[in-house]
Amino acid sequence: MYLNQIQKSINKSIAMVLLTVFFLTEAYGKIVHRYFYDKSDIAKYIKLVVLLFLIAACLRYLRQFKLIGLLFVVFLVGQLTISNGFQNEIIVVFAKFLFPLFIFLYFNNNLESSNNKELLFKTFEWLMVINSVLMLIGILLSIKLFKTYQGSRFGYNGAFYAASTGSYAYIITLMYFLLRYKEKVIKNWKFILIFISCIFIGTKAVYLAMAFTIVYIIIISKIPFKKTLLAVASLSELLLAYYFFFHFGIFNTIRQKESLFTALMSYRDEQFWEITLPYIKENWSWINYLIGGVTDFDLRSQMDLIDVFFFWGILGGALYLYLFFRLFLPFKMNSTSWVFISFLAFIVLLAGNFFVYSFVALFLVVLKLILQDKNNIKL
Repeated sequence: MYLNQIQKSINKSIAMVLLTVFFLTEAYGKIVHRYFYDKSDIAKYIKLVVLLFLIAACLRYLRQFKLIGLLFVVFLVGQLTISNGFQNEIIVVFAKFLFPLFIFLYFNNNLESSNNKELLFKTFEWLMVINSVLMLIGILLSIKLFKTYQGSRFGYNGAFYAASTGSYAYIITLMYFLLRYKEKVIKNWKFILIFISCIFIGTKAVYLAMAFTIVYIIIISKIPFKKTLLAVASLSELLLAYYFFFHFGIFNTIRQKESLFTALMSYRDEQFWEITLPYIKENWSWINYLIGGVTDFDLRSQMDLIDVFFFWGILGGALYLYLFFRLFLPFKMNSTSWVFISFLAFIVLLAGNFFVYSFVALFLVVLKLILQDKNNIKL
């Protein structure tokens, strides 16, 4: 009886606590890196403790746990076929890949109460509001801590340490507000603040999500001349994209020096052809094409769907993606859900670090809970 009460108490607050703690460790890690030019291991230790807790808590879900165990076998065999395959960095990457699987498995079975979900939603919204305020303060006062990038490239992402973490956080946040508040989202001050702050992040993925958001709001809104407004909005977005890729800024510079495709991919295509693919050709045997095996994950292309197969191989990658989406979306989706997930998958195809950033997995828990809402508008 007493143990059950403890478990219920943990289940009620753990998602909220993890989201807050991971946000604070992101901020702390960024402070240490930007002002003391060092790296903090606090986030690693916290995430290790959380992962061990999740593994222990998920042992009871034996059938799904066995499939995750099969991934361990794939990883073990793949690394055994590569010399120096068990370096600490690669083991850490393996743990990062497993983190979202255990996050989904745990919360699929321990976050059923509507009160628990509402507490998580409120925490999520306020953390993103706070971060958006920090971004705007950073812009007004030119605070380097809140910049997305070091150096001259423009962008502010608040307390988020990595550019990709901030990008995924804001993309998922825009989706969350659209799904939860539907056509009323344009009257929500939190959404307006967050949407405005997206302008200053400086990443193509977020700008693409903003374009998606505008088009989606027009589609679901009950307004006159909807088709005309949709055409005007779409044309305006295309003209803005043309301006930034052909007349102004870093992407225009990349296009002029390399190609339009390289500018769109932010050099990820060159990373794949010049670094990732040569490593595969020089080091992989036929078995590695099936189950992977790498010695340095920094050789990846930074296109995450490709990088899954770089780490796991063809069969291992297919198993990993099957488990990921089976645990992330264990319910029947309507047309709206498919639109949002397809858009997110397109972003992941072009961007990196989606599967290996534990903070992103927590944001995906929030997105998953919203997608489960049966009242979502169908397109």
